[in-house]
Amino acid sequence: MAYFIKNYSLGARLAIVSREELYDVGISAAERIVIEENKITYLSDQASMGIDEVTWLRLESLHEGDILSINDRGVCYRMFDVTEGDATIFMGGKCNSNCVMCPSSDYERQEDYSGQREELLKYIDMLPQNLPHYVVTGGEPTMQPTVFLEVMEKLAEKFPEASALLLTNGRAFSSRRFLGQLIQKCPPYLVAAIPLHGAESAIHDTITRAPGSFRQTLQGIANLLDNGVAIEIRIVVTKMNCDSLESIARLICQSYPNVICVNFISLEVRGNCVKNKKTVYINPRDSFKKSKPAIDFLVENGIDVGLYNYPLCCVERGYWFLCKKSISPEKVRYGEVCQNCEAKEYCGGIFVSTLKTAHPDIAPIIFK
Repeated sequence: MAYFIKNYSLGARLAIVSREELYDVGISAAERIVIEENKITYLSDQASMGIDEVTWLRLESLHEGDILSINDRGVCYRMFDVTEGDATIFMGGKCNSNCVMCPSSDYERQEDYSGQREELLKYIDMLPQNLPHYVVTGGEPTMQPTVFLEVMEKLAEKFPEASALLLTNGRAFSSRRFLGQLIQKCPPYLVAAIPLHGAESAIHDTITRAPGSFRQTLQGIANLLDNGVAIEIRIVVTKMNCDSLESIARLICQSYPNVICVNFISLEVRGNCVKNKKTVYINPRDSFKKSKPAIDFLVENGIDVGLYNYPLCCVERGYWFLCKKSISPEKVRYGEVCQNCEAKEYCGGIFVSTLKTAHPDIAPIIFK
């Protein structure tokens, strides 16, 4: 989540939130920022500035232990929320695919992330030692191979008991040499989540807009499994592949029956997905209906299934147990009709961007 500090003048910083100046800065080399009602202060050099009431109202919801990245213009991002119990390691927005339904914008994919190594390593140092779970993501996180491997090694060393999720298109792991380098530095409880967009190259490569990506992805999945890395396969359901879902399920059962799960993903209408909405968007209600035969086939073959980004009202009641609260808190919203829904507390809601731009077909659930 982003914040703005008006008239900011204290330079770019990466800092842990503290609520009082009594903290012994000698305990940690990490920068600390003390947020008070009328000022902010950095403990390392006692640099301080006043803040107005509007800025205070923005910052007062931050928690002791949150990690902030503040640029020299005062734009402030909460990189870690201590109340959520997990961390996101963002490796940059660049990607070697350009998926037609990607929620990232062209700007995010084209921005230069080549100088972020030091900040990434510093951020990992600042994370709490008892972190139970983290996600490594991008863009495509392997785009800077040396930095990626360094980050994975540091994470494995600092959090040997944490579960780790790597969100990747899997293409880099078609190289056995690169995979071998990862295995040497691999976090012990790593799961690689890889999207499969079709059961053949014609559909998959059309969606990724990267010729050869289907072959590389399949090889990457096979190589990872052969080396003992757990695999979650993700199927992002679009208008372009919704009639091929059962074929994808059959491919998975035939070729990769030992994946730990398959998750069906409803679209986040943002970035490329907005630009190509007419080509790719399918309402979550229709998305579930199209997915149901594939879900049943996977379950019948002993593979765990999950549904991400599906409001409960768009899913048959007998499949509700598959629905995950998958949307991060700052992005989740509920429509006006949801106010009367008796299942709202159990529902994962809708992406704010999807609600605004796609107006999905949702309705309140009333138990009888």
